[in-house]
Amino acid sequence: MTTIDITIGALRIATRIEELPPMGWRFWTLAGFPGDPLDPSPYGGSRCLALTIVDLDGSSRWLCAMELDHSFRLLCSHDLFPCPSQGGAEAFAREIIARHARQPSLF
Repeated sequence: MTTIDITIGALRIATRIEELPPMGWRFWTLAGFPGDPLDPSPYGGSRCLALTIVDLDGSSRWLCAMELDHSFRLLCSHDLFPCPSQGGAEAFAREIIARHARQPSLF
């Protein structure tokens, strides 16, 4: 388990996630958003990696790392749909987690 510490807009979130995220790649659809580079579609979005569920004022949201710009988003379950390609998910997960990990260190 790893603790990551990130900022999304005005929110600062510190949460714990499993060694590898639970869902693999997912496809986020949003009207007018650029298409997925591996699966172009006029109705497409950006591939994202759902890391963990966080509670914000009683509302559960998926904390997702976005492949396109390595940013983070908070998405509802109905924003996430299966992506045809799972390739590269593990490497991206390890990179994004390592970059934002908050690990205890011994002095």
